Amino acid sequence: MPRYSRQRDFQLGDYWLSKRSGSPAWHRTWFDPETRQTRRASLGTTDLDEAKQRLTDWFILEQTKPQQEAADLLLAEVFPRFYEQHGKTLVSASDVNRSLRDWLTFHGDATVAEATTQEAQRNFRDWLSTERGLSPASVRRVLLVGKSALNWAWKRGEIVQVPYIALVTPPTPEPKGRPLEIEEVVRLFKASREPHVTVLMAFMLGTAARTGAILDLKLSQIDVEKRLIFLNPPGRRQTNKYRPTVRLPSQLVAYVEKRRESGKDEPLITYNGAAVKSVKTNWRKLVVEAGLEGNVQTYSFRHTIARWMRMQGVPAWEVAAQLGHKAPEYSTTEIYAPFDPAYLSNAVSAIDALLAELASTLPEDSLSAFLLDVLIQPTAH
Repeated sequence: MPRYSRQRDFQLGDYWLSKRSGSPAWHRTWFDPETRQTRRASLGTTDLDEAKQRLTDWFILEQTKPQQEAADLLLAEVFPRFYEQHGKTLVSASDVNRSLRDWLTFHGDATVAEATTQEAQRNFRDWLSTERGLSPASVRRVLLVGKSALNWAWKRGEIVQVPYIALVTPPTPEPKGRPLEIEEVVRLFKASREPHVTVLMAFMLGTAARTGAILDLKLSQIDVEKRLIFLNPPGRRQTNKYRPTVRLPSQLVAYVEKRRESGKDEPLITYNGAAVKSVKTNWRKLVVEAGLEGNVQTYSFRHTIARWMRMQGVPAWEVAAQLGHKAPEYSTTEIYAPFDPAYLSNAVSAIDALLAELASTLPEDSLSAFLLDVLIQPTAH
């Protein structure tokens, strides 16, 4: 690089700020050894402070040195590259960004080595708990994001060795709802005075889906002819709480057919014609009315069905598929798997058996007839 006698306004490595003659805009400037010429690229600003920041951001993201020691590499270099080139493409991008900010807020301009000593890690965990007020599970997530960023840098050859990051083990959470006995399910249905809650219970039993998946479900996601329920709405990206495609139980077919006559695209669960976001208040009242004790949640239906399927001899892998515990890779074979007549056949048979047993205790011939009755005359049951 040639020598310059004048003082440069700002320089990072082999790049510095300059202006073209007659132009107020700042440029990223460097010497090209191949052409032996000075090259420039506009930074799109006339403000010196903003130009410094843009050059810094570019330098951090683009100018990586291979196989650096942890003592020579700043966290503030690794984390922005990780987020821009990987983290922001993830479903959890906002959480990743927040976690990385926590790391950089606490550690500032520390090197990777300085930030990962046992004392620094202990102080960081304490800060997350006390100053940020995070739960043990949230602290663990923040630490995991930092650990992932460092592993990413190592796989790219930016850092010689990945330092050890000690994770906290959060306490095992309480189950979201205990399983119910058949007699308790019957009591809930008989005590329910809100049609939308009754329908929600029926379809949670009929699918083993999470509460949110049923509340989001539209009639257009139910294919009566093929007897399939597509729990994941079109355009929604799958998350860790995977929403599978499951079989439509025969006990619910007539109800869906009748509902689709009035509006194919309307939500399955409605109240006064509008979609329902939550049933927490109605649910608390219903549990009291039914006289049930213990941790009884809408999620209890998911546990109830899972236990019932195993009691009926449904293979473990099929129970997992029904619950959406394992998100499949999207190969052509797996995309069309739900259209195989044998798909979840054992699971839906077991579910239909439970729904039939429930229907036999109600004042109608089938569960669909009961649901249609409460929909028309919500106080008659």
